[in-house]
Amino acid sequence: QLNSCSRLLEQFPVDTAPVDDDPFLPWIHDVFPTYDGKYIQFVAQNRRRCRTGKAEGHIMVKMESQGALFQHVPIKRIPPQQKKQQNNDDNEDTEMRYRLSSHDEADDDGVSTRFICRFKPSMEETLSIHNVNYEFHAYRKTHKQLFCADCKDINSVYTSQLMFQCPVPEALQQVVREGTSVLNDYATLFVDIIPIRTPIRFGSPDRFFPPMYKDHENKKDPFNPHVEWGKDHILPRLIDSGRWANIPICKPPLIEHEPSAMEKIKKENLQLNDKGFGPKTHRLIGCVWASSEYHTRGERYNIKDGQRRLKEWLTYNFMTGFDHFYVYDNSAVHTQDSNLKPVTDLFPDKVTRVPWNAKICNNRPNNVDSPGERSSQYAAEASCKLRFGSHAEWIGAFDIDEYLVPMGKYKSVPELLDMMEDQGLNMLNFASYRAWPRRILIDKPKLLPPEKCGRWAKNCFDLTVPSNRTILQTYNCDRQPPGEKQKTMPAEKQLYNSDYVKLHFVHYSEVTELTQLNKTAMIESGRKWTYRIGTDPTSRFVDEINEGTMMHAKAVAYQDTGKWDEVCKHDKGFCRLGNPYPPGAYEAKIKVDEEGWTYNCWVNEKVENYWVPKLLDENPFLD
Repeated sequence: QLNSCSRLLEQFPVDTAPVDDDPFLPWIHDVFPTYDGKYIQFVAQNRRRCRTGKAEGHIMVKMESQGALFQHVPIKRIPPQQKKQQNNDDNEDTEMRYRLSSHDEADDDGVSTRFICRFKPSMEETLSIHNVNYEFHAYRKTHKQLFCADCKDINSVYTSQLMFQCPVPEALQQVVREGTSVLNDYATLFVDIIPIRTPIRFGSPDRFFPPMYKDHENKKDPFNPHVEWGKDHILPRLIDSGRWANIPICKPPLIEHEPSAMEKIKKENLQLNDKGFGPKTHRLIGCVWASSEYHTRGERYNIKDGQRRLKEWLTYNFMTGFDHFYVYDNSAVHTQDSNLKPVTDLFPDKVTRVPWNAKICNNRPNNVDSPGERSSQYAAEASCKLRFGSHAEWIGAFDIDEYLVPMGKYKSVPELLDMMEDQGLNMLNFASYRAWPRRILIDKPKLLPPEKCGRWAKNCFDLTVPSNRTILQTYNCDRQPPGEKQKTMPAEKQLYNSDYVKLHFVHYSEVTELTQLNKTAMIESGRKWTYRIGTDPTSRFVDEINEGTMMHAKAVAYQDTGKWDEVCKHDKGFCRLGNPYPPGAYEAKIKVDEEGWTYNCWVNEKVENYWVPKLLDENPFLD
């Protein structure tokens, strides 16, 4: 099934993975070597989060082992000769075996692991490393448990992304780093992932910490590995263990996807930084998961304007100072008739398209039993950060209907980054609230048949933006007065330092360098230790008037335009078409215009008078 490294992400069996049959197997979405060839990075998702309804309790129980994969175990190697002596066995056995142990007994590289990594054809074995310590993070967030037997766990967003690495044996690191083990697009090196199978640890997350967090361990109710596992629990032979087998080791991401970046590294002799990240080929990149068409949550609407939106959105963001975008194209999940390649091809060396065929495991709304879990999006974000974020100083993570707008004296996003660096910031937060398309700027409504509008609606229409007008201008109608979006925001998005943030989840920097420090390291860094994670001292919200804002130009589906000619007048209902307040009307409490249209939004003057004209002048792709 996997016969091409260049098409690995298209061919990897994400949606047909055997995880449902064997929940101890990680639900892998991506795998690739790090730039230095020292590690194979895995990006997986937590399959247990996909079905969490009241009637799906049996599935939650069956999938408990997915949670165990987020928890470390210590193990000790048993060389063949030592095993023979322990068992008084005269049979020849040349295979390395492993024993569950305490931290004190464990091998140095086995103190905190979860998977045995077997490299082929050399058959050398290494032990995995989690990218972050999930249990310590739960402890710092004062969560009573990382996972629980009788709850959904879905509010702990950091347990969606399972990220771990397999150390590459030293003898293989050069060929992995150079990508020379890939011949004619086919891998000649492979890795098996063998999970170490222990029951999930319910209860307080501080019961069993590795040595670096030992001072924080629960002294009243510690987890005793000898009691729970026994003192001589030897793991099954690898050949007898369920596993992911023969996962191809392909080229490092820049060699595979961005040869121009590799040329820059060689030309400028760029090196890894003191944290081991890099080399830094970009100052500011963007990661986006998008599709030419898609279905909204609950499969309620089918939106088909992805190509047009992406083209304008990329043009705008390059105009504001982004260096490069990585577009994770999810189109193949929704249609075989179109994708985003015609758009990304318009921006050679500035956009990397990553075909991403993983489906969302649960596309239900958030306010229902068994709420949605957008696993494909979460994995795509983690993949982009780990594949490409190491080579950038800053990352912007937002959608193609969200426009990051420099405000005040700022005329580019890099100028905002200069300000952030001067202030010692690692994250800048932008309040995100849906804007309305202005009624007078959209195409003239053409009413659809009444039966298409829904039982209670009438006079609905397909809302479209004229081809000679930008989406940016059309949706330039915020539902809050200038500067007040943060007071009522339902969400936020961020610019963040790629090295500092360890796990980013759509809206938030969930795990950072700071949150993974133990008390001693925190104090040594010059910061005050607090048991509970508070607001990151290197993060703040942007000043919407003087620094920047986020305009959320979310599409309005035809079902939501029903009765538009009634509800948008005389303050009679909830209107999704924008009718902006003129100067002074809001302060004077004037609610409708002379024709009866209800005022419901505000035009951003800098967008209207600076960014829209600039976009039209510099955009070779807009009509």
